[in-house]
Amino acid sequence: MASSTSQTAKAASNIVVRAFLDSGAPEGSTDYTTVVVLHGWGWHGGVFRKMLPLAAQSNARLVLVNRRDYPGSEPYTPEERATLIRLATGAPSPESDAEAQAFMRDRVKEFYDYLVDFVRRENIPRPQGNTGGLIIAGWSLASAWLTALLAHVRSFKEEDVKLSEYVRRVILYDSSHFCYGYTPPPNSYQPLLDTSLSEKERVEKFGIYITGYYVHGDVWKDGPSALEFRTPLAEPAPGGSEGLLAQMMVVHGVIVAARQGAFYPKQPEEGASNWENVEVRHLWCDRSVWEMPWGTKMLKEEIDEAKKAGKHVRDVVFARLVGGNHFAHWDMPDKTLKAFLTDDTVVE
Repeated sequence: MASSTSQTAKAASNIVVRAFLDSGAPEGSTDYTTVVVLHGWGWHGGVFRKMLPLAAQSNARLVLVNRRDYPGSEPYTPEERATLIRLATGAPSPESDAEAQAFMRDRVKEFYDYLVDFVRRENIPRPQGNTGGLIIAGWSLASAWLTALLAHVRSFKEEDVKLSEYVRRVILYDSSHFCYGYTPPPNSYQPLLDTSLSEKERVEKFGIYITGYYVHGDVWKDGPSALEFRTPLAEPAPGGSEGLLAQMMVVHGVIVAARQGAFYPKQPEEGASNWENVEVRHLWCDRSVWEMPWGTKMLKEEIDEAKKAGKHVRDVVFARLVGGNHFAHWDMPDKTLKAFLTDDTVVE
């Protein structure tokens, strides 16, 4: 298994986003699928490491990429950090909104450049049916990176490596309503937003909240009343810049614009990458915290209504990981990897 050091050494000098861990290509395989996973808020790519030893038996190569300000990838420069602080704490305006959109576009272009460099360096197999090619998964907040990538990729020029010929699937893995810019339901609860708690208490309670297993009712039939907002099951028991970036994305409408750009695709610019026919899969865990089933419901309803209205909307495959919570990749790594690779829409 490659380490973050060896992966960093291989990357081109201009690449600022890098792999933290890499299972390596399965020995002797010429048609393996490369699964690139982007982590969420607060947990780096190491949170997926239990999946690494399972990759080869599934004819897959698992590459765990860290975003900037996480180990192995470049920190933000003082200038970038100053811009981020100014945008996150400033009021929205046409000028600042455009600057925030450009800031996010630059971040997903860095990830795109990493993927191009990786394909060039590693000479990965091209897609052939259900084998080969790239599957890109973004967990939790990283789903917002992937919707932004889908929205902006139409402006990224293709050169020697045509990434559109390699990407087979994009997975929005256990995304919350926040990642799509939807409003929360009435009377919902999130410990990070609980002003009655100290900052330390918020962080401590969030760790329990986000790692718990929750039993929800039928959110499609009964709406918000079906959601369990606070109390996880007793069994199984729960086990710097991110906040600024998330705040910037909300204040300046970056998350909503990314959702609209991702799911209502426009024609790519001349010579740019065209991902309109790439499969987009929303994978949700049915024992996750309420934010994830709520986000699933809201997205599915929007897509369904857009289709009924005759709008040009992207096809989205909705898949369910039965019994999984927000850390399914840690508690059930085999089922999670299967959910990434399979065409099934229910994984038990």
